Order: sequence, then C-alpha cells, then structure tokens
Amino acid sequence: MTEAHIVLPGAQALLGFQFISFLTDGFDKLSRTSQILHFVALALVALCAILLMAVPAYHRIVEKGEDTEHFQKLASRFVCSAMIPLALGITIDFYVVLEKVTKSQPLALLLASVALAMFLGLWFVFPMVRARRNSRRELIVSPAS
Repeated sequence: MTEAHIVLPGAQALLGFQFISFLTDGFDKLSRTSQILHFVALALVALCAILLMAVPAYHRIVEKGEDTEHFQKLASRFVCSAMIPLALGITIDFYVVLEKVTKSQPLALLLASVALAMFLGLWFVFPMVRARRNSRRELIVSPAS
C-alpha cells in the first residue's frame, strides 16, 4: 500500500495538469489528432488514479484495515497494473509535446518510443530480471545450507 500512496499524488497532479490544459488557448491551437491523443492520455492517467485509489478503498471496506496476505497480493497487482496506463499516458502526452516542439512526427514518435521503453524497462523488465536473478541465487544457496 505504500507504493500506491507514493505514486497516487503524482498521478493526481498529472491528471490535474492534463485537465487544465483543456482550458488553455494552446489546446485549441493543437491539431485535432493531438487533441484526441491528449484526451486518450488523460483517460489513461485517470485509469491509473482509479486503480491506485481502489487499493485503500478495498483495504478499508473488505479487509477492515488488516494487512492480510491476500490484500498484499491484490494491492501489488493493482499498483503494477496502474503503472501501465500511467506509462502510456505520459508517453502519449510526451509525443504531443515533442511533435509540437520538433514539428516532426517521426522524431516525436522515436523519442516518445524511447521514453516508453525506459518506463517499461525500468518499471517492469529490470525488476523482473532482478527478481529472477535473486530467486536463482536463493535456489543455489538453499540446497547447500
């Protein structure tokens, strides 16, 4: 649940900025495609916030505040699931900004793809590789003990 508490304020702040951008003159100057992409990014960040806020609600309502093994597993799944739409939402908005700044769709797509690869790599691939390495190490050490 600590992870949800850490990620949630950032997701909420990002969501607020995304909402505000709809009210600016700059939003009207974006292409229709960029406006739609920004809306998709907003929806993805909203989904992230919903998934993160579901954790404490479930904890209070179902588990009555108790930290059960079932809750820990469920909370972990929700937090990990929330990171996917967050990465996608940030990446899509990053693309919109890059395309406006560089005036090059291919360059914006390339740089946004690099950002997405970094998000997924550092948030999922690297931890899974480390977990697999640690579990192998435990298997090697355990029989000798």
